[in-house]
Amino acid sequence: MSDATVVAAPVLESFSQKLLIAAGATDREAEVVADHLVESSLLGHDSHGILRLPEYLGFVAEGSITTGAEITVDQRSPSSAVVDCGLGFGPVGAVRAIETAISLATQSGTGCVVTRRCNHVARLGAYVQLAAERGLVALATCNSPIHGHFVLPAGGRQGRLATNPIAYAFPTDGDPILADFSTSVTPEGKIRVYRNRGESLPEGWVQDAQGQPTTDPDRFYGPPRGGILPLGGVAAHKGYALGLLVELLGSTLAGLRCDDPETGGNGVCFLVIDPGRFVDPESYRQLVAGTRDYMKSAEPAEGVDEVLVPGDLEFRIRRQRQAEGVPVDAVAWEQIVGHAERLGVELP
Repeated sequence: MSDATVVAAPVLESFSQKLLIAAGATDREAEVVADHLVESSLLGHDSHGILRLPEYLGFVAEGSITTGAEITVDQRSPSSAVVDCGLGFGPVGAVRAIETAISLATQSGTGCVVTRRCNHVARLGAYVQLAAERGLVALATCNSPIHGHFVLPAGGRQGRLATNPIAYAFPTDGDPILADFSTSVTPEGKIRVYRNRGESLPEGWVQDAQGQPTTDPDRFYGPPRGGILPLGGVAAHKGYALGLLVELLGSTLAGLRCDDPETGGNGVCFLVIDPGRFVDPESYRQLVAGTRDYMKSAEPAEGVDEVLVPGDLEFRIRRQRQAEGVPVDAVAWEQIVGHAERLGVELP
């Protein structure tokens, strides 16, 4: 494994903000994006964390991310809206979209928001986490344009879906129950992490362009490009069905075609529910906490230390990395250093 550079989270966040501002981002954009990427790395989601910073800086340089983009909200009803993110930074547009959904849910009990022209939003779970921390229940789905269709439909040899994650969060009396997972065996970003480290992939993740199983990241990336398998193994048709659900929510509700090469960015759908419209809010937190405790009370199987609920591991990693620092793999750090030299930003 390549050596990682370990950087304290506040230092990494400040450095990232300086790079983004030097690239042309507004102060607010730099704050949102840097906070989002560092928080993702703190939680152990390295594939959607600081690894993405050089990618975003490159997108700004080539013009596919518009700095200072105007975001518009078209409210269609008391509980629905379409947010046009203006092809700005994805996390900035997605924050506006989830804040809109939260506001609609607070007013009407539920809020459903879809996005258009939203660039890469990074960790999808960040947005449902924001809602849960305010006592709301949230579900999110996220598709990608045709150039990100790495995932094979069940029985197919050519990609037709993106890794199409689903995320949800429920408030409790402590850390929320928080799930965030792709409907494929793995997100593409994790394959990139393995390639950066010079490691082989686990078996059952990808196929090469000839439809043969491989553990070599380079045979996946090609050319010609291979494909990522849908979630489910022998029941891959179920992962395929979930991925198609995400695709339909992210494209058709926004009035877009999934195979249109002119469609760019992530198609995000946020659904936020105010549980206070059904039950007393504090009682609801206790009900969810009770469900959590019931899950965790199951006797562990042989070789397993304890039963976890979604989010447990991530919040533990965050506490550890807050104390010890954020590891940045050698390839990503080299790319970040290159951008710092290009932009004239001093290394921390």
